[in-house]
Amino acid sequence: MTSTVKDIIEAKRRAGESAFLWLTHTGICALYDREEDSYDSGTPVRRWELDPIEREQIIETGLVDGVGAGEENALAASLYQTIKGICSQEIQGGSPTDPALFNRITAQLVAAGIEVDQVMTAAARAESPNIVTVFTEWPDEQAYIEIVGDEVDVYPYEAGEVLAELVTFSQIQDYYNDPPITLEDLADLRHLERDGLKFYDESDINSLSEAKTTERKGRREELRNMTLVLPDEFLALCEGVDETPAAVLQGFIADLCHLEESPYITNGSDERLFAEEYFDRCGYRARAEWAREEAEKTCGSSRGAHGEKKQ
Repeated sequence: MTSTVKDIIEAKRRAGESAFLWLTHTGICALYDREEDSYDSGTPVRRWELDPIEREQIIETGLVDGVGAGEENALAASLYQTIKGICSQEIQGGSPTDPALFNRITAQLVAAGIEVDQVMTAAARAESPNIVTVFTEWPDEQAYIEIVGDEVDVYPYEAGEVLAELVTFSQIQDYYNDPPITLEDLADLRHLERDGLKFYDESDINSLSEAKTTERKGRREELRNMTLVLPDEFLALCEGVDETPAAVLQGFIADLCHLEESPYITNGSDERLFAEEYFDRCGYRARAEWAREEAEKTCGSSRGAHGEKKQ
């Protein structure tokens, strides 16, 4: 028994009971975490190339779970490993909006022996800003490579269709307003231009929205607990009405924000009205609106580049 066969036996033992060992007629041996991973484009945990003697030896061990029928799977696994390796190397540390990025990846794929269809690639790129290229997966079967964020995926390219939903900045403002997405947020996203409008892949917008939501949650958690050094005048005021400083502050917050769950319980409708009036008279909202208007003026030319007017 060769050292390679011994290595396979040990690898499967370590992989556990659910591991699936698959062997082709040509001697390619692939180990998967689960049988399901050996289907379609699943990537093996380990892969070996065996000579005829080693192939017979591993069969005799009784550890092989599948033989012959999945030869295409192993070839596909190797193909997809090559694709993802090249794509991942190029997108790390580079600018996602670099117009030459996808062309560099395509050139490397061609150099690696992958058959790229330039005509289909041009057609697919016109449908989504995240399409790298279209290549021949099997005879008479094409697939396209898509990069969203740092994720590289391969999908069948059937009837010239790609799986992408495109949205404009106006649509983004309508459907992704909590938290809002600004033009500055879109600066690092790839896009298509049609009739003067910029179109973004909704997958990118979903990822961006989730990231902003997570960031906001973290920021609020940092601000949630705070320590105040209260002046004697305020403490005396609270003592005079037999209330704790915490109760007074919580009551004001409840009125301002219309809260009704302990310990934040509003004192009534008039109190809510007066709390809001006090908040507005202090100028917090006015200053924030002014800052936003100034920001809108600054990026007005950028909005024009999106071909959209302020609603």
